Amino acid sequence: MSKRVNYSRHIEAYWLDQTALWVAEGLNKQELHDKINSMLSPLINCKVNLGKTRNQLTSLWFDKSDNVSNEFSEFAVEYVKESHDIPLVIHWGLLIAKKKFFADVARFIGRSSKLNDSFTYAQAQKRMVELYGDTETVKRGLRSVLKTMVDFGVLQRSNARSYQVNPNDLAVPNKLMNWLLCALLFSEDIMSRTLSDIIDDAIWFPFELSIEPEDIDKQWFEIHQQGYELMLFRKK
Repeated sequence: MSKRVNYSRHIEAYWLDQTALWVAEGLNKQELHDKINSMLSPLINCKVNLGKTRNQLTSLWFDKSDNVSNEFSEFAVEYVKESHDIPLVIHWGLLIAKKKFFADVARFIGRSSKLNDSFTYAQAQKRMVELYGDTETVKRGLRSVLKTMVDFGVLQRSNARSYQVNPNDLAVPNKLMNWLLCALLFSEDIMSRTLSDIIDDAIWFPFELSIEPEDIDKQWFEIHQQGYELMLFRKK
């Protein structure tokens, strides 16, 4: 069975920031839709595309998800309520957890960047077609993810066909570190993975991800030593 492409429109960091702030203010869904429509209508002329973009924003910050716990989503909203800024990594964590297609593209880019200075759209498309099938939906979704990452500043266009990873090494706030580890487990729909495997996953390519065993939060994880590896079991 083909996997579902759950990423249809590019989104910008500013749009995500505004959506997160409105959700943190406690707006209901209709109020949120009205705010997002007002924000996007000067920028997106097509009503269908505006609706798809709005729905993608609300699916990340407002809507409940079958594969992600309420505690995980609520933690992100509470962080925005208490924080003076909204780091890119919190949007990245939600995208990884809730948008498997985005996560698979991110992992391809991270792996590619360890071997080469740049990659082509054709190389990325080949990998996504292997995973999701050779359809226009896959190709359109890939273009949307790449455009999103360019807007985030983690990628840049080297030419019409190639991309390069910007060497950002963005810091991850300590308060978000354990939450971010959970994002990967939700993305893979698994309950456990070794700490080293999570930290080393290429999906985190824009960020400087580092956590010591003593910093693992037992509210989020049960911890078991298996040989030389530390295994994390998700609680929430």
